[in-house]
Formats: sequence, structure tokens, C-alpha cells
Amino acid sequence: MLKIEYVTQRLSLRFFMLMLVLFAFQVAFGLVIATQHVDPTLLAGVANFNILRAEHTNLGILWILSGFIGTILFVGPLLSHRELAATGLIKFLFWALLAVTIWNVWTQSLAAEGIAGWWAGQPWLQEGLEYLEAGRAADVVIFVGFAILAYILLRTFPPRREWNEIHWGLAIGVVALTFVWLFGVFFVERIDLQEYFRWYVVHYWVEGVWEVIHISLVGFLLVLMFKADVKAVGYAVFWGVAMVWLSGLIGNAHHYFWIGTPEFWQFWGSLFSALEPLPLVFCFWHIYLDAHQDRKPLENAPAFYFILGSVVLEQVGAGILGFTMTFALTNVWSHGTWVTPSHAHLALFGTFGMLGIAAAYYAVPLLRGVKNFDQRLGRIAFWLVFTGMLGIAFGFAIGGTIQVFLYRSMGLSWFGGEIFPAMQFYKILVPIFGLVFTTGAGLLIYDLLTIGYRSRQAPVEEPAAAVRPVRGRWSAQLRGVEAGLWLMGMWIFGAIITLGLLSFNLEVVAKGDPTIPYVLGGIGYPGLLLITLLFVWRFLASLEARPAPAAQAQPSMAPAAVGQGT
Repeated sequence: MLKIEYVTQRLSLRFFMLMLVLFAFQVAFGLVIATQHVDPTLLAGVANFNILRAEHTNLGILWILSGFIGTILFVGPLLSHRELAATGLIKFLFWALLAVTIWNVWTQSLAAEGIAGWWAGQPWLQEGLEYLEAGRAADVVIFVGFAILAYILLRTFPPRREWNEIHWGLAIGVVALTFVWLFGVFFVERIDLQEYFRWYVVHYWVEGVWEVIHISLVGFLLVLMFKADVKAVGYAVFWGVAMVWLSGLIGNAHHYFWIGTPEFWQFWGSLFSALEPLPLVFCFWHIYLDAHQDRKPLENAPAFYFILGSVVLEQVGAGILGFTMTFALTNVWSHGTWVTPSHAHLALFGTFGMLGIAAAYYAVPLLRGVKNFDQRLGRIAFWLVFTGMLGIAFGFAIGGTIQVFLYRSMGLSWFGGEIFPAMQFYKILVPIFGLVFTTGAGLLIYDLLTIGYRSRQAPVEEPAAAVRPVRGRWSAQLRGVEAGLWLMGMWIFGAIITLGLLSFNLEVVAKGDPTIPYVLGGIGYPGLLLITLLFVWRFLASLEARPAPAAQAQPSMAPAAVGQGT
């Protein structure tokens, strides 16, 4: 039976299990609020939409963080060739994360009663800022938790002269994770200044620091899965991290447009926001090269499926849809409408959530001692959550386009009843695709939670990946030129979406003719999401057509070169 290399890697398992449980609750909350969009009277007075939405958003951040921590603890010994340091602090970190989660869920209901727990000029119980709703008590515990994580990782790593780019990426990421959080740990009475610092956390923390950790972890997982060259992966990690921070530091200004900050931020925010997709393109291209260059067989299909989904939806959700809506001339229309959650769902779940699930599919079988496991459930779960999330984004995007015209261009009252019927069909689409997503989420949660038990009851002699599919034109080798054409097609549809949002500035639209934005949105959004689905299908079909791995002893999970400087 396969065994892990370092005993302390087992401490990561509890974080992966917590990730799955919190993911289940977040999906449940999401399905309820999607249904409340269709019928606002559902659970009114019992579980109101604004509270459930805050729970949904916060649980999303917490389960993704739990997955990040689990992945970092799992790969830390492999990067360092030694056991994790300070195991007692790791156990404390788990219980602190669990306590913060329970606190966060409980205190959301206090907002409805106007209870913030003011003391010494700070809201200790609940502060009501979007993404930062938990009060100061939770903020302090979170800060201590991040400091512990940074301390554990830096103590575990070898001396700095032995670091490669992946060491540096993770070290920078966990240290920045701690210090950037400080911008959310104080209260400012002026709402424009408070929003200014809140976006420091939301943008620099989520869109900057998380991206650094994401790029580093994706790189190392590819080293483990395909025995990719560490120096080549390190090169990609270095440039990815550099470009994330080069574009993101000033690109944060795209959040400043409408909170009372100086007008010059409209130009600089627009310019550097346009550069933010560059590192995401680089990240995508590096995963293509690592997966295809040596044509090694795909041994753990579910893990790679979710890695690919993470990188592609990062490109589509964070890159393309982020690009379309962050210019001043498009953001003035899209900000605060359903266009925003279309981008947010693909970006947050797609980029960071799928990475945690991918890492769990790689780590949990090893931690459970499962040599071979039936990968069919993982494959099916991926396609359900991937298709479901694309469908949810489509419903939000098209519904948001209608909302922008009626609400922003025509000035119709949101509460007057005119907008609701026009968006109703797309409001229904969200819970329909939400059910597809929920089914996939349930399958993957069941698969990962029970994988050890099921393997003991009915051990799988040969992995499902050993079955070689029938070759065809769709499963032929994916060349770099073809991959580039697929990527170009995504950006062409992104340009169409951008033109659709820009068209709201036209006089003909302002006078009441929505033809141009509706046609461009009706072409751009379905085209982008369909080409994304087809491209992932094509990418994976080409990998699945490779020869099955011959039966042999399992190699070491970490090549010897991983611990060497580059």
C-alpha cells in the first residue's frame, strides 16, 4: 500500500475534510438564495436573503482558505525534504479556523438587529462590510492564524540559499497573507476611506496575494503529477508572480472609481486593470507546456481536471470577464449589478476553489493509503460543477445585461416591479444550473470523504485512468498553435462583451433602444462560455488518449531537484 513520505503531512487531512464540509454548507446557502431570487417571499422573516448571502460569501472564503492551508501543509515537507515544524501550532490553527467559522456564521444574524458589539471604537461582533462582515474579535484571531501559518512554513523551509522560485512564491504569499489582512483590522468612520482600505484587503489579499499562492501551488502540483522540470516551472512561477504584482498594485484603482477618490484613478485603474490578465495568460500557457511537453500519461485524472479547470476559469472569470467590466466606461454601468457576480463566481470558485479540490484529489488518496482509486466519480463531478458554474455565470451575465439597461440606462425602480419580470427567466436559470453544480459538488464531497472506506470495502486493482480511450480527431495531440487559437477565440468573445458594455454610453441606447448591448451580450457571453467548455473538453480528451501507465512501483512524490535552488 502506498505511503506518504512525511508523517506530518497527515496534519493536512483535517483541513481538507473541513474544506469539504464548509463547501457543502456554502453550496446549500447558494442554492437557497438563488431560489429566493425567483421567489423573494421564500423563508422571508426566517432566513432573509441578505443574511444568507453574507453566509454564502463568507463560507466561500473560509473553505477556500482551509483548502489553501491543507495544500501548503501537504507540499511543505516535499519542498523542504523534512517534517513540518511546530505541529502543536498546526493543531491550534485548525481549531482556530473552526472557531472563526462558527463565530462568522453566528454573527451574521446580528447585522439584521443592528448589533455590532462596539467597544473602544471598534465593532467586535459584526462590522457589516462586504467580505469583511466578521467583527474585530474574529479579525484578530484570523491575523494570528495567518501569522502561525507563515511561521510554520518558514520554519519548515530549508535555508534561503536553497530556495527555488516555488519556495519564494509560497513564502511571499503567506507573509503577505498576514500583513495585507491588517488593512481590514481597523474601523474608519468616513465611508469613502473605509472603502478605500476595504478594497486593499479584497483586491490585494484575494486578487494579489491569493494569486501568488495559487500560481506557486499550481506549479508544484504539476511537478508532482507530471514530474515536470522544476527549473522550467520555477521560471513560470517567477514571471507569474512578478506580473501579478506589477499589474495588480496599481490595478487596484479600478475599485476607486465611484467612492469619492480623485479622478485620475479612472485612467490609471483602467490601464493597469487591462494588464492584469497577462499573468493569467502566462499561468495558462505554463500549464499547457507542463502537461503536454513530455506526453506523460494522466495518472490522477480528477486532480488534473480540477487544476485545468482552476487555470482556465482563472483566465475566463478573473482575466476576461474581469477585463470587460473594470474600465471606468464599463464599470460605471456594471458595478453592483448581476454582471459582477458572473465574474465573481467564475473567478473565486474557478481559480481558488478548484485548486483546493484538485489538491484534495491528489493528497487525500495518499493520506488514506489508497494506491488505486476509481476515478469515475471525480471525472463526473468535475464536469457537473464545471458546466453548472458556467451556466450560473451565463444566467448572471445575461440577466445583468438586462438589469443594466432597465435600471441604469432607463432609471426604472428596482423595487417598482418593472425589472423583476424582465430578468425572471435568467433568475430561474441560476437555480437550475445551481442544481447541476450542487449535484457535482455532492458527488465530489462524497467521493473524497469516503475514498478510504470504499477502497477497503472494494479495492480497485487497476486505476480507471489505465483504460485507454478510442482515438479520434477530437482526442488528437493538442498542439501549441491550436491551444493559442482557442485562447484567442475566448478573448474575441471577451472583446464583444466589452463592446456590449461600452455601448451603454451611446446616445441611442440612452434613448431607450437596447438592441446593440443585447445583441453583443447575447453573442459574447454564450460564445465565451461555450468555447470555454469545448476547449476544456478538447484539452482533456487529448490527455486521456495517451498510453496508459505501465504497472510499476510508485515513484517518489517529490523529485530530488525540488529542494535545490535554481
